[in-house]
Amino acid sequence: MIFDIKQEDGKVIVEVEILHQRRHHPIVTRQRFQTKDVLKELESRGIKHGKVIQTANVKNWREHTRRGTWIFEEKSIKPLDKPAKKVILEVEKEKTIAKKPKAKIKSTRKKKVE
Repeated sequence: MIFDIKQEDGKVIVEVEILHQRRHHPIVTRQRFQTKDVLKELESRGIKHGKVIQTANVKNWREHTRRGTWIFEEKSIKPLDKPAKKVILEVEKEKTIAKKPKAKIKSTRKKKVE
């Protein structure tokens, strides 16, 4: 089995190729390689990864299905933000407006005298 791992552009690319099944000398039995097997292999090699972007299902009983490529996001350690400073909010008091009495308006018309 060929298990090739590349890390580029923030992705972990895993290419797997298994031997073709043979019933003649040397005998190669049927095998299947799935995503869970790739995850176990990455874990055993100590490679950190994120979500799966592309998967494959590799079987060795046909020529075109015995190769596959898995692509994972590369797990990056993000620096933590600094904790925010505690802020105390002051409650504003409601401003009361004093009601002013209305000024009396004097009439500008002259009264008629009879």
